[in-house]
Amino acid sequence: MVLSLLLLPVAGWLSPRLMLPDGKAYLVYLPLAVCFSLLMVYDWRALPGIAVAIIVRYSDRESVSIDIVMTLIYMACLSVCWLGYRCQSQRRWCAGMTELKLGKYRLIWLVLAPPVLFIFGLQLVIGLDLLPDEFGLLSGNGNNLHTLINFQAILIGCLSSMKLFYFVLRILNNPKFARVLLGRIRQEMAPSVKNGELQLWFVVLSVLVLILAYHTADTNVMQVPDFTLTLLLPVMLYSAMRFGFQFNGIIWAITLLVLFFNYPGYVQWNNLLHNLTMISSMMLAFTLSILLTSAIHTRQRMDHAKAQSASLKDPVIGLPNLRALKRDLAKAPRSTLCFLRISELDLLSRNYGMQLRIRFKQKLAGSLRTVLEEGEDVYHLPGYDLVLRLNGSDGEAKVANIQVVLEKFRLVWNGLPIHPPLGISFCGVYSEVEHLHLLLGELSSLAEISLTSGRPENMQNDHHVAQDDVKRKVSLLHWVQRSLDNDSFVLMAQPIVGVRGDTYHEILLRMLDDEGNTLLPNEFLPVVHEFGLAYQLDRWVLRQTLQFMERNREVLPSARFAVNLSPSSLCRPGLCQDIRDSLRQYQIEPYQLILEVTESHLVQDIRYAKNSLKELHEMGCRIALDDFGTGYATYDRLKALPVDTLKIDGSFVRGMLTNKVDYQIISSICKVALMQRLSIVAEYVETAEQRDVLKNLGVDYMQGYFIGEPQPLASLLPMVSSKQILLPRLD
Repeated sequence: MVLSLLLLPVAGWLSPRLMLPDGKAYLVYLPLAVCFSLLMVYDWRALPGIAVAIIVRYSDRESVSIDIVMTLIYMACLSVCWLGYRCQSQRRWCAGMTELKLGKYRLIWLVLAPPVLFIFGLQLVIGLDLLPDEFGLLSGNGNNLHTLINFQAILIGCLSSMKLFYFVLRILNNPKFARVLLGRIRQEMAPSVKNGELQLWFVVLSVLVLILAYHTADTNVMQVPDFTLTLLLPVMLYSAMRFGFQFNGIIWAITLLVLFFNYPGYVQWNNLLHNLTMISSMMLAFTLSILLTSAIHTRQRMDHAKAQSASLKDPVIGLPNLRALKRDLAKAPRSTLCFLRISELDLLSRNYGMQLRIRFKQKLAGSLRTVLEEGEDVYHLPGYDLVLRLNGSDGEAKVANIQVVLEKFRLVWNGLPIHPPLGISFCGVYSEVEHLHLLLGELSSLAEISLTSGRPENMQNDHHVAQDDVKRKVSLLHWVQRSLDNDSFVLMAQPIVGVRGDTYHEILLRMLDDEGNTLLPNEFLPVVHEFGLAYQLDRWVLRQTLQFMERNREVLPSARFAVNLSPSSLCRPGLCQDIRDSLRQYQIEPYQLILEVTESHLVQDIRYAKNSLKELHEMGCRIALDDFGTGYATYDRLKALPVDTLKIDGSFVRGMLTNKVDYQIISSICKVALMQRLSIVAEYVETAEQRDVLKNLGVDYMQGYFIGEPQPLASLLPMVSSKQILLPRLD
């Protein structure tokens, strides 16, 4: 009631108008905008106060009937429009102004319908001689421009000023809303907006408004033409795209009132009504364009911010994810990454359901946050792991506190306290963190070790940051992939000479880095196995070797080559078929191919390896067991695997002349091989004395620098036919 009695007279006083011979013409009509603002705040409870305020406003008229008629017109217009809006907007009628789904309902019922009903009601009662024709609605000269100007004035008032009065009402109800509104304005602005940009825009708009509003009676001063108003549109559209809906709506509503109060500065007086109609229409179009553009851009920014926020959080667990971790690592100059491996959580999830895993991670993260500082957080990783980011790169003391929390943590699930083993690893990093996924993989491996050692494992050696090792690994991975793509690996051949005079060669692999340096297999093969490139590399070596044999068949008619196979390749279902197809494609006899597998690597894959080796042996390929003697169940393995050759590990050969244990191991291997009718190869033969002793023990073949050093594969071809050398290539 009080706000209605206060704001309606103010709205009437703030409405720009001019008196013409045919009647009163409003440029912006604000009373209806105030009424709808009251309804937006108080709903139907505002109508009694509005009715009283209208009666008071028109109480100075000569006739009481005028008060009643105007009140009825207002109330009928407001009731019909508000009823239509409430029916279509349902429970969301009071949602924010940027709610685009309600935009069409507000445009129809709170902007378009009020002037139609209000003007039609006035024309009806004026035609019935119930009101004087103050607005020139029924002018006898047939000029309807008065009606159009007043109609557009109500449209502009409802469209531009309703939210302005709405904010005033909210602040009068609760002054703290001013701070809330300021926060919303800042939130709606584009993140890149700076104070300088905002100040410059204010200066441009102020200068433009001052030029348009300036009016002087001096006829010698040129008047600003009305089309200068069009300069407002690009200025306000820029604001709409950058500064948000709330800010733009308030500024534009105030700008319109200032401009229409100072209309003499830009109107053309020789045809005033037509000029005002055109200006009013143009400003109405500007208002609609500016507000819609503001609402759309603001909504897009809000949706984008929500999408960004959602992308940084796991939707199921509710914890920050890997993207959030990368963002926070980029913000902090130095950090400590702490990796938590939750052992047996997979088993518990299968037994107690997925909800256990979710609750366990959530509760564990909540417990860990009690010892974290500001800016530190717990991050969810897919699967059963968590990562913590700690401030600073020296986090040993913090990790110790975290370990205490982990030891005390229990999740009570259906009355059962659950506490699976937890492994911890950590390292210090600097921003920007490159190759984060690889770094987390290293931390995961260390966390597995922590499960056994029972203490946090530090990834850093000699206080070097772990990222250096990761960068080296990434470089190796790049070189491996490049060598595979460009066929730029180097194949070497080392002779394996038999005591009876026959010889074959083992294919050895070398790789070149970016500087042309040669890298040995022990430098790049760990990366090959870690990133699943072993099968591709084995296939490449096999194809290149078979191509070399096929293209130089006349020069080397019965050459035999030994090719190494990794355990992962041996377990591939398609390996045997690939080898069979390659032998058939290059027309190579199976006996010419010796496949070497490392004995110590077959422990975990013995069942799959046995099937593959059996099929390859039946195909006619020779099978050699490399590094024999270093495994866990060496002699028992011979009964399970179909092998033809044993290669004694070079560590025994090196010390056989000085270490009796090494000598006896070699002797026992030779006796077992003789019983199994297997041929024996001794590696790392470096002296004539070693050769003679091995020969006496029954070794069939020898390999080492004394026998022959590795040479490029092409060096096996006779020098006389160097012009006919055909190096291997891929078809």
